[in-house]
Amino acid sequence: MNVIWQDITWDVARAGGFTSYILLTLAVFVGLALSTQVQSRTHWPRLINSELHNFLTLLSTTFLGIHIAAVWVDPFTHFGWREILLPFASHYRPPWMALGIIGLYLGLAIGLSTLLRPRIGYTWWKRLHVLTLAIFVLAGVHGIMTGSDTHATWALGIYVASFLLVAPLLSRRILAGKKKSKRALKHRVTTTQDTPAMS
Repeated sequence: MNVIWQDITWDVARAGGFTSYILLTLAVFVGLALSTQVQSRTHWPRLINSELHNFLTLLSTTFLGIHIAAVWVDPFTHFGWREILLPFASHYRPPWMALGIIGLYLGLAIGLSTLLRPRIGYTWWKRLHVLTLAIFVLAGVHGIMTGSDTHATWALGIYVASFLLVAPLLSRRILAGKKKSKRALKHRVTTTQDTPAMS
């Protein structure tokens, strides 16, 4: 009976982890599409909007909770709350488990910043929201280095596909940011040169 329960909890943990990661990838993709205004330029369907981004993020968090709960009750891992909540406290591949835990806390920070957005303002909320990219990287490395399915073709396909989906829009975002910074710098220099010197 214990063997059957172990198989169930481990399968649920794996399924929850992969589902959460796929949904996180889609949430990051939609977020980058919105921030780079790809939709308005290419006439993408209006389905790609902030509501979809928020829904995917919430759904990803839900499956992350399932992943964590399944790992906690799994009789093989013997994880307590200490191993789940404290980085480097795990007896199972501590560095890579720590990345997943750090990603969890960053996600909680972003969620809290969304609730406090009226108080902290849009600028700070946007700065904290960039941490979603860090969560995406941490979750990917955590999954690759701790997952029992890492060497499976389908699992590698998920990780490669997630990278190929996010990388182009991320590159576009970075380039757009650099161009914006150059324009702002050029504008400041021009404004300074046009301002009459004080006698």
